[in-house]
Amino acid sequence: MSAITIENDLVHYEALGRGRPVILVHGWLGSWRYWVPTMQHLSGKYRAYALDLWGFGDSGKDANKYAVKDQVNLLYKFFESMGIRKAVLVGHSLGAAVCLNFARQYPEFTHRLFLISLPLVDMGGLGDELPAGMQPRPIAPPPRPAEPKPSAPVAQPPSVTYSPTSETLPSNPFRALQQAQSVPPQTQPPLESRPVPPVLPLSIATVPTPSPESPSQDFAPIFAALTSAKPTALLAKHAARDLPDLEVLRTEVGKADEIAFMRTAQSLSVQNLALELKRLMTPTLLLHGEDDTLLPPPSESLIQRINRGKQSGYFLPLIEPAVGHFPMLQITAKFNRLLVDFLEAPDLTNVQFKDQWKRTIR
Repeated sequence: MSAITIENDLVHYEALGRGRPVILVHGWLGSWRYWVPTMQHLSGKYRAYALDLWGFGDSGKDANKYAVKDQVNLLYKFFESMGIRKAVLVGHSLGAAVCLNFARQYPEFTHRLFLISLPLVDMGGLGDELPAGMQPRPIAPPPRPAEPKPSAPVAQPPSVTYSPTSETLPSNPFRALQQAQSVPPQTQPPLESRPVPPVLPLSIATVPTPSPESPSQDFAPIFAALTSAKPTALLAKHAARDLPDLEVLRTEVGKADEIAFMRTAQSLSVQNLALELKRLMTPTLLLHGEDDTLLPPPSESLIQRINRGKQSGYFLPLIEPAVGHFPMLQITAKFNRLLVDFLEAPDLTNVQFKDQWKRTIR
């Protein structure tokens, strides 16, 4: 067992092989362990890392670190601790969402992205986003109250200025994105005469979202499915009975903190992952099992809208017939061939389709 300390807490990981780094990030129903066959297959040419996210497997169980932004920070600190400058990220379900967020926030560290069973729903915004290189529209400040009657004392209303960030995307998508620059603040009243505005964290989401207490209506079925039962019960419901090493996987899933399911699902329920994927400039392979009952594949219409405007060879969505939530275990040999093709092809137009892989963009 290998482990490092990040923010005074334990992070468990395993590594195998030598060569270019590939980082494997598990989903809600699992831990690093279900990546073992994939790590063994890659070890001849790559250095494969698999780690446990906060709240899962043998990593720390601090409930204050379970939001997706904290898991992204964990991944960033892992890069630092391992001395990794750039890597291919492979994420499954929750891990896919973490990797997508990481690639959006740290594109300079992300060579390619393989997202499996990413929880995608249509939350809108895909047809009216700004072109690359332009900053998002600022959030309008609240309307000023009506002017009081002359006879009443005139009180200066507080003014809050929102300073959105902007992203400058280079012409070559393989280069790192430039760091976001803040819009210069407008003139404000003296500090002592205005309230202190709440601290707005840097958010990867680029569209207004509902509060964490109110999951998006589109994400609500997924949120309900993830929080409807204990982790081991969810595994029994959504994993094929003949899945290899199911008992070992059940033991690993039993280590998960149930609060981690709730907190991660809650933080994702208000994030527009489809829009984040559309705006991503990193070459990305998207894979879903057609029979996944936990995180069903997105509609072809949604995939087409995500792909619209992307450069050729940068986005490849696939759906595998007769496969459920764990393609890396259910069709291990075929999955590993696809992964190696993805790692070695000059771009995604050269990734070969084996057997029944279905391309979802025509």
